Amino acid sequence: MEKFYNTPIFGGYSLPTLTEGSIVISEAEEINEVKSLHEQGIQATSSQEYNEAVALYNEALEIDSTNPSVLAARAYAYIEIGNYAGALHDAEAALAIDPQNSQVNCVLGLALHYLGQSSDGLLSLLTGLELDLEDASQITDHIVLLVTGICKLESQISDGLREMDNYKKLTEVGVLLYQNKKYDLCIHVLETAQKLQTNQKGITMRLLLTLANAFSACRKIVEAINCYMECYGVSLATHDTLYETKSLVNIATLYLETGDTYQAIINYEKLHHLEAELITELNGEVSMPDYWTKELQCGLHLNLSIAYKTIGNIHSAVNHAKTYMALLEKYGFSGKMHAESYHNTGMLNEILGNYTEALESYKKYLALSKKEGKKKCIGQAYGCLGSVYAALRNWQLAVTYHEQHIKIAKKAQDKKMLINAYEMLGDTYMSKGDYETAVTTFEAMLNTCIRTDYRNKATAICKLGNAYRAQGKHQYSMYFYQQASDLAVDFDFGDIQTMSQYNIACMNQNSTQMADIELARKYFLKLIPYFEKKITEHDEQGSYCPAEYKQQLQQCYDGVINVLAKIGNKEDCLEFAESCRKRCVTQLPNYSSVPGQNVYRTSEKWSCQKLESVVSGQSATVLYYSLLDSNLLLWVLQPAEGLTRFYTRRAPKHITMTEKIENLLQQLFTGMDYKNRLNECENRALPSANSHIDAIRAKNQKLSKGTKSNQSEVTRKTSEDEEASKRSVERQLYDILLSPIEDILSKLQPNSNLIIIPDKHLNHCPFSLLQNWTLVPLANRFTITYLPCLLLLDRVLRNEIEALRLLDELKFERSQSRCGRVSKLLKLRCTGSVYSDTPEMSRENTMINLKSVSNPRLCTSQSSVKLEKGNTSVSLGISRENTFLTLSSRLGPDGTQDVPSLSVGLGHPVSPEKMMSTHTFTTLTSETATGTDIVQSSQAVTQFVQLSSPDKCLVIGAPKFNSSLVLNGKEWKPHSDMNSAKKELKNIAKCLDIDPIIGEDATKDRFLQEIQKATVIHIATFGCLEKGYLVMTPNSRNEDNPLPEESYLITPEDILNIKLQAQLVVLNVGYSPTRQQYIHPSFILPTLFLASGAQCVLINQWQLPDVIMNKFYHHFYLALQDTTRLSQAVASSIEVLKTDDRCNHVCLWCPFILVGKDITINIKTIKQAMLNQYIDRVENTVQDETCQQYLNLPSSITPIASSEENKEKLQRILIKLLSHCPHQLSVLHDLLELLDAALKRLHTEENNKLTSSLTDNIIKSNGGLELLKLLGFHFQAKGYELDKPYIIYPHWNHDSLLIPAYDSIRSLTDLSSSPRCCQVMSYIFPLKQDNISLMVDLLCLTKHASDIQLKVCDLSVRLLWQNKQIRKLLIETGFHQIGYLLNFNQTALNRKLLTGLLQLLLAISCYKSQVLLYRLDVSLLGHTVGLQTYNTSTEIKNLPSLTPLILPRNQLRMSTPWFSRTESFSEMEEKICLARSKSELDEEYDENKQQVKDWHKSSVVAQANEMLEEVGQPVSRESKIKVVHGSGGLKDIIPIEKKHHLLNREIDQRRDYAHFVYNQRLNNVNSRYRNDVMKLYLPYIKSN
Repeated sequence: MEKFYNTPIFGGYSLPTLTEGSIVISEAEEINEVKSLHEQGIQATSSQEYNEAVALYNEALEIDSTNPSVLAARAYAYIEIGNYAGALHDAEAALAIDPQNSQVNCVLGLALHYLGQSSDGLLSLLTGLELDLEDASQITDHIVLLVTGICKLESQISDGLREMDNYKKLTEVGVLLYQNKKYDLCIHVLETAQKLQTNQKGITMRLLLTLANAFSACRKIVEAINCYMECYGVSLATHDTLYETKSLVNIATLYLETGDTYQAIINYEKLHHLEAELITELNGEVSMPDYWTKELQCGLHLNLSIAYKTIGNIHSAVNHAKTYMALLEKYGFSGKMHAESYHNTGMLNEILGNYTEALESYKKYLALSKKEGKKKCIGQAYGCLGSVYAALRNWQLAVTYHEQHIKIAKKAQDKKMLINAYEMLGDTYMSKGDYETAVTTFEAMLNTCIRTDYRNKATAICKLGNAYRAQGKHQYSMYFYQQASDLAVDFDFGDIQTMSQYNIACMNQNSTQMADIELARKYFLKLIPYFEKKITEHDEQGSYCPAEYKQQLQQCYDGVINVLAKIGNKEDCLEFAESCRKRCVTQLPNYSSVPGQNVYRTSEKWSCQKLESVVSGQSATVLYYSLLDSNLLLWVLQPAEGLTRFYTRRAPKHITMTEKIENLLQQLFTGMDYKNRLNECENRALPSANSHIDAIRAKNQKLSKGTKSNQSEVTRKTSEDEEASKRSVERQLYDILLSPIEDILSKLQPNSNLIIIPDKHLNHCPFSLLQNWTLVPLANRFTITYLPCLLLLDRVLRNEIEALRLLDELKFERSQSRCGRVSKLLKLRCTGSVYSDTPEMSRENTMINLKSVSNPRLCTSQSSVKLEKGNTSVSLGISRENTFLTLSSRLGPDGTQDVPSLSVGLGHPVSPEKMMSTHTFTTLTSETATGTDIVQSSQAVTQFVQLSSPDKCLVIGAPKFNSSLVLNGKEWKPHSDMNSAKKELKNIAKCLDIDPIIGEDATKDRFLQEIQKATVIHIATFGCLEKGYLVMTPNSRNEDNPLPEESYLITPEDILNIKLQAQLVVLNVGYSPTRQQYIHPSFILPTLFLASGAQCVLINQWQLPDVIMNKFYHHFYLALQDTTRLSQAVASSIEVLKTDDRCNHVCLWCPFILVGKDITINIKTIKQAMLNQYIDRVENTVQDETCQQYLNLPSSITPIASSEENKEKLQRILIKLLSHCPHQLSVLHDLLELLDAALKRLHTEENNKLTSSLTDNIIKSNGGLELLKLLGFHFQAKGYELDKPYIIYPHWNHDSLLIPAYDSIRSLTDLSSSPRCCQVMSYIFPLKQDNISLMVDLLCLTKHASDIQLKVCDLSVRLLWQNKQIRKLLIETGFHQIGYLLNFNQTALNRKLLTGLLQLLLAISCYKSQVLLYRLDVSLLGHTVGLQTYNTSTEIKNLPSLTPLILPRNQLRMSTPWFSRTESFSEMEEKICLARSKSELDEEYDENKQQVKDWHKSSVVAQANEMLEEVGQPVSRESKIKVVHGSGGLKDIIPIEKKHHLLNREIDQRRDYAHFVYNQRLNNVNSRYRNDVMKLYLPYIKSN
């Protein structure tokens, strides 16, 4: 206390008089007097003479009664003598005068303490401490004094607190207050402590954790979470796992309490990864820290399971539930908690349809409940078991268990349990088809509900409506649905209201009352966006989407189509039908409007005008079907006429239209022999995920007795069969499907094309078989193709346009290659070029795009060229043919110029014809196989140019598996060797004159590469028609066992990520002889190939014997040898099958359909193209091996790879290093040392005098040598040895690849800690620069701005997350989707992987800066396009005195004669700038050449010196040497370590190779020099 009051406070207020009649003194004298009295009082206090001190203070206050310092001093003296009331009075008075005085607040706090108001006193002391932090030690001691009284602490504890420093003292005081539940005081103390400066991180974490706990106890959730997050941040920085754990547990708990499940999961996941780190660091769970208790481990996984179930991520919920269950068993927990774990796991498995696992969990739940004697749990277990058995169609067991459930609920008098039991039993009866019993059960459920249980009442009423509707009692069901809807509206039960409206709409659609139809239409239009939104949300969040949503959405679309058809709105009806149908395309993963590009899909509704315009883009008539239960709808759309017919056919009264069509199709298959299918058909179907469930259901259904509904259904089918026996099935189907539009069909031209867009069961209806009244099949009248929707027709038309564009480009390039590749320059003459001999022509005509005017389909030019023929002037339009006509008109028959040449005026450029001596050209061959010509000249060297067509055939499939595979999370061993597929592929390949790609060669990578270049593709392999999967041989770089799906499974994402140029794709995949199987209603596999760029897909609607398939394919490809339409080839092949005795049933030859556009194919033309390609490869191989140009002179300027091309090459080499990364870490270290040495040698040439040899690791590595060669390394043999050559380091870094390569290799050393991450990267490389930029932005934000919460729906993140392969890489790096949130688990390993991946991507990026590795720069984010290094101005610079021109072989020539024209001043300035740039370039490359010489000299000298040192040493002979076994005696002695000496021939070889390396580097410099010179002149060259 002494410290507070031994300093007098100057100031105060003077009084006019001290006492009445006193002598008047000055103000200065008053101040001095008060000061003197205050000092005397302080001395008296120090001497513990408190009464005397009080007297002195009284006297001073008589002079200045408002002096706060004196009042505070007297209050302290009062406290010492026990006058606490007086002390409080003085302190309050002083506080009123000076509230910011620290001494006053402290004295007030002490006074309040001694008066029994310690809490208020503590607050005053804290205020005083905040006002004067310099005197914190004394004040904190007083705080300890007060807290000792508040918390009733022992003297030892308070003494220990006083010995601590101020920060720790306050922290511990706060902890004591929290432990005594003084939360408000605790918060005040700890908030004050935070204002003290300290570096004690441990105490800080304790403070923050306690403060957060206090906030949480006071229900200040936001403040508590902030403090926990701050504590977690400090603990991360200090690697304190204890506080990490406590912070994360509390953060997650608070988020759960506030309902923010997503943030809770994020923090629970962080806790989960922290657990994994601790297990790794401590080598097992046994040695886990004490704070990681068994209860914490179990509770973590339980909470994660519950949280994931809440957001709909059922798969993750199941995984954590299983882990929780395993931990309970491991740690020996028993009782209700153990039983409930099985109950929770069973429910989650039941939701996912894993009924066998759910059954096991429920049985264990029942056993444990019986053991514990929990009646309610036993009843619940019975009910759950009944539901599972009902799903497995074991009705007897299901009903038995449900009845047991009801008995237990009644006995326990638990109404809630009884309601649940009745509901489950009623659902079982509904699934069984016993609707009457279901009604009784739901009525019992309704009667059991208490008056206020409105939700269960509404549920029971709605289910009663379902039961009555199933019985056909529509009035009853409508009554109950309306009741349920009203109740749901009153009490805001949104889900029940939705289901009630859905059922009301489904029933009203069949009404004859307009009001009911309008109500149904209203509800359907409301429900369609609702269900689409739900499905989209589940898709984007990655959560489980109930199958009911998609089924109900389909029913809503069918309903609104039916309603619109009834009211005659045919246009809207068609629009909704197309919106429903195109979902099979738009919902494909990675679908985009542009083939091969990852564009986010949108599902906009197409108008009827848009649909008609699509149809008008081709010549076929479109028959658009919609199959409903009550109606069959048919739209006829014709080109240029639009929607010409809309037909509706109502279903018969006794049967639905769907059942009628299905029955007719089943009759079509009557008589087929299914007994020998296992022997005749190869199984090419992948096992479905629920195949075992289907088998159990089939078995149970056989054991169960048929229900009444099934019997009535059989009766209906039998009566229908009797009625149909009068006419053939083909005729009946024709009458239903086609006879209503017979008048339209009869007007069409014979063999005109029909496009059929079927629906549901019509997808496997063989329309080609259907016969009219004259028994003529439809296939004999028209050519038929199929499509799933008009959206795909639009895509097919754009695919055709793209194919025509590529063909036009090829023809154009061939036209430009005629006359020895001078046609382009000659065309400039014909279009009035500046190079023309006639200046007038140059001035009058404008520059014309050669490509545009040479394309007949794009010819819009109004220019023309006049040719004089006799006295007649012929005007020719500028086209490809006219250009050659113009050229030929100027040449005589012998190749000489036929017309007088015009004199070239002074100052005009020489024409290209004269520069290239085209008047001396003689045509040897006017037309070659590739569409070009061959010419020769007596004065010029012409070029031999052949441009081969890229068309090729591909036959691939019959994969080979050397190990088991993982499929649908289970191990799968293929059941067939695919011998039939191999035979099929070999026969087809023989027909096409190619080699099939089968067995080990048919890998996934090769398949995805080859199909992008093929024109005709034939695939025979395992597949899945429902999901669009194909199977190929696993990639060789995968070493896992069993092999994961991504190594062999081709998914829809893989196909949609590439761009095809195929005209025809033939698929023979996906069928199994063990089940009756048809093509998927949405044509999934054909749709994938058409959406990726193919024009047509041939597939069969059901499986046929392998012999018949092989015969069909043989004749099909034979028919395509000459120019033939696909439909004609199919028809001719079918005719051959009809003559085969083995095809004794119509269904054995009719299932072949074309999906897409009926196009023309000529196999012979494709064979010729493949032959030309083979010749080109041979020519290139010979020229590469001999390093000579046999056909043409080499180009004057060697093409230099761009930065993008170099980075792509680097990525392809990194693939090899990544695939073997964990096994060759030593190679990475050796490469790092080499690259580091190369960079140092570039800056310090003295290092080049040192020699280094290539290590064995790099020589034996996969990709190491290839990387060094790309970077410019060379190797020289070291003496006699060839296995450890000298390294010749690169002399420059002109491509700037050394640093990116070094960074890449260094990043691989970090990434090698996760072999799985390296494996995934090897699959997705090479990446496009766009994706690299997006990934860099994502990783940079995650690394440097972790507080920014990214979402998967963000524009930049969405494009990455929708790419399945990139998503796998991000997941392996540590990213995790939680709903819409994209979370990154910041474990040590994940942070290391993130940094390594970011460094790697920055190294291979062409546009991103390395700055992003170290800090966040917003200006560097976003997509960055490459900066153009050339002049982008549209204005072309002129140099008339030079007129540079590019001739064939990239020769640069000046066409204006020397000194023939005087340049202008502006041109002179331009030429000076050009000359200066040229001079600088010369100087730069002269230095480079000199550097090559110096580099070569120093390298050779260093190697020679090392060899000379060895040679110059005297030969020493050891007394004993080791010799090769068997040598000696009569044979020569051969030492084991014999030193070999080079022979003269070997010395010459090494010298020649050294010269070769020198010349190669020198040539590289010269090539780059010529390339840069060309770039200087490019802005001055005029061309089209």
